[in-house]
Amino acid sequence: MTERLKKALDYIEAHREEYIELLRELCRQPSLAGTGEGIPEMIELVQEKMRAYGIEPTLIPTDGNPVIYAELKGESPRVYGCYDHYDVQPVDPIDLWDSDPFAAEIRDGVIYARGVADNKDGLATRLCAIDAWLKTAGTLPCGVKLIFEGEEEIGSPNLEPFAEAHPELLECDGYVWEGGEKERGGPCEVTMGVKGLLYVHMKVKTAGRDAHSMYAAIAPNPAWRLVQALASMKDAEGNITIDGFYDGIIPPDETALGFLESDPFDPERTRRYLGVEALTGGKTKREILESLYFKPTCNICGLTSGYQGDGSKTVLPSEASVKIDFRLVPGQDPKRIFSLVREHLDRHGFTDVELIWDSGESAYRSDLNAPFSKAVVAALERLYDRPVALKVSSGGTSPMHTFCHKTGIPAGMFGASSAEANIHAPNEHLACDAFIEMIRINCAVMDELSRY
Repeated sequence: MTERLKKALDYIEAHREEYIELLRELCRQPSLAGTGEGIPEMIELVQEKMRAYGIEPTLIPTDGNPVIYAELKGESPRVYGCYDHYDVQPVDPIDLWDSDPFAAEIRDGVIYARGVADNKDGLATRLCAIDAWLKTAGTLPCGVKLIFEGEEEIGSPNLEPFAEAHPELLECDGYVWEGGEKERGGPCEVTMGVKGLLYVHMKVKTAGRDAHSMYAAIAPNPAWRLVQALASMKDAEGNITIDGFYDGIIPPDETALGFLESDPFDPERTRRYLGVEALTGGKTKREILESLYFKPTCNICGLTSGYQGDGSKTVLPSEASVKIDFRLVPGQDPKRIFSLVREHLDRHGFTDVELIWDSGESAYRSDLNAPFSKAVVAALERLYDRPVALKVSSGGTSPMHTFCHKTGIPAGMFGASSAEANIHAPNEHLACDAFIEMIRINCAVMDELSRY
């Protein structure tokens, strides 16, 4: 460990309460991109905190929420790119939270709040790492670019136009991406890619109004119609039956498959966390991981139709809807998959089912031999004195492809959160120690990158 890094890490420990309070303050401010609640206030708060740490932000307008951008020079010409987002998921169902999702309560050393692990922790981490370097060394070991968007949780609809309009702002040696896990006692995990995504909305409307259920004998039911359409898209074994869906998929190579052997994923722990009787996708750990990282999915996110309140109501609904996400792998273009879904519905007689595009993102995998990729691995192995758990893909999605595919810029998820942090769910949480560890990790990678 270099002497300058040691000073930065010591400073982080000495100022841990200040940094934890910064994260809590960010989490106390609602910022829901889906409804717009708190977004203007969040933008102002982020800029205020950036300035407090010696970072001058630039607000770049989009057709939606603006991108907050900043660039800082360092001793090395290498540039550390940071992608994070200041928007969060909705809090529903609110009654399943044990505390106010925007109170940022600390219980037993753990912060509970919407956005604390996805992704206000990452945003705060970058600011704190910069602060630690500037306060101890007076400068940064390498250049840093901060790109904070405000629409990630609704599919980043304006990120691609931003990237196309400002390609020079995206240039860097590699990105630290939102996310990153290090389970207690386990290795630091480095994930250098993501699955793609297609999110759609399907609707069926069969009448002008709801009616008494006695008319079910002579009038169509949109819920049954939609259920039948859904059943045509997937068989009992979980195979997606949309013609052409699997065409063109680029299978993982032997290098990617080889990393599965050292993956710290614990099937039994995951089963208990999810509360299911058994995991699907395979019988062995390797088979389950191949499904998680390398196989596409068709997932029903929610179904809506008719009456679901207390008691009974004998009603024939007039409409039904469903939201579906498809997790995609390399070789699958979301626009093409959308067309295949439409063709499948029409071919099976469901021309009356409306198909609405919500968002789409292609999969992305980074070059593991790029200097940035090697610097990340070297920094974390030096920091923890043990091998990292390297993964070529996450099971989830983030807009890496938008930023990186034209230039081949590598991007990695690395941090100290947990797979059991309840992101997108009630009681989202992050341990205070894990947050401080994330700041240390960023400082270590910046130090290492400056020497490559």
